[in-house]
Amino acid sequence: MKRKIRAVLLPLIFLSIFSFSGCLVELDAPATKTIEPTMPATLRPSQTLTPSPSPSEAPTQTQTMTATSTPAPVRWTIEEGNELMAIAFYYGISLEDLLAANPSVTPNWMSVGTVLEIPVTATPLPTNTATPTPTQIPTQTPTSEHQPTVSPDSSAPLEIKGEPDCYLNPLGELNCLALLHNKGKTKLENPSLSFKLSSKTSDYASELVVFAPLNIIPAGESLPVLATFPSPVPEDYEIQVEIDYWLPTLPEDMRYAEFEILSEKIQISDKKLFAQVSGEIKLNKDERDLASLMMLATAFDEDGKPIGFRVWEAQLPLNASQNTPFSTFVYSLGPEIASVSLMAEARYQSN
Repeated sequence: MKRKIRAVLLPLIFLSIFSFSGCLVELDAPATKTIEPTMPATLRPSQTLTPSPSPSEAPTQTQTMTATSTPAPVRWTIEEGNELMAIAFYYGISLEDLLAANPSVTPNWMSVGTVLEIPVTATPLPTNTATPTPTQIPTQTPTSEHQPTVSPDSSAPLEIKGEPDCYLNPLGELNCLALLHNKGKTKLENPSLSFKLSSKTSDYASELVVFAPLNIIPAGESLPVLATFPSPVPEDYEIQVEIDYWLPTLPEDMRYAEFEILSEKIQISDKKLFAQVSGEIKLNKDERDLASLMMLATAFDEDGKPIGFRVWEAQLPLNASQNTPFSTFVYSLGPEIASVSLMAEARYQSN
């Protein structure tokens, strides 16, 4: 009996297994694999990439006008006692140029507060150098930082009296004045000085050779010599002055006329920054024609140092039978004027 039952059940079991296997093949379900992390996940910041714009997306740049660096105009505000000739001299321009730049200004009717246009090009001052206001005359007291040096020569008839003084003007130029003295016994001709400007901390170096304002320096007399160095000037400058050139004159030299200064009158302004000088020049003239007649006015401070000078020149020809009147102004480069000296020179035309 048992054998019959086994004979019936075995085919049924095989049939069931075969049918189930067929179902598994038809479903074909993919196996899934679970991955367990071996370390805890850590969030890290990532750089955000900005996509490059396509040519159509590129922004269009709008062209703008770039301002050209234009120097600020130089102006002068009139104060009480100001005079047009003084202002023109101060900036190294002619009175005609100053009047042409200010056509609405009447020289004899200027009121306090009038603003003048100065026809010069402003130049930047050296770094960290204070810019003086237009209504002030700049002053600069030499210190050990700018100590000038003079190269003496005991054998020469010329010497430099004292030490040169230098002053910055509103344009950043450096004006240096030295006093040249004739310690010899005869007059000398065409004297000149060499001014050497250098810096302690840079390779800046500049040299100017300047002649005296008059051709002749009589024995025992002195002449101022002015050197103007353009801007910019180093702050830690040093100035050195040497005698550069001179010529002797012979006793029989008759190229220069004899003269006298008469009716000399000097009026120093209340602020002592300029002085008016006037008088007459009497010539001991012969039959020859004059080539030039000049008068030099030199302003000195209380220590006897030159602080400014002015050369007045007569218009030729002259009337030999009359004295030649003169009138002009001399201005200080900085300190107050304590005194003014006058010298003249008259030269004949060469044959």
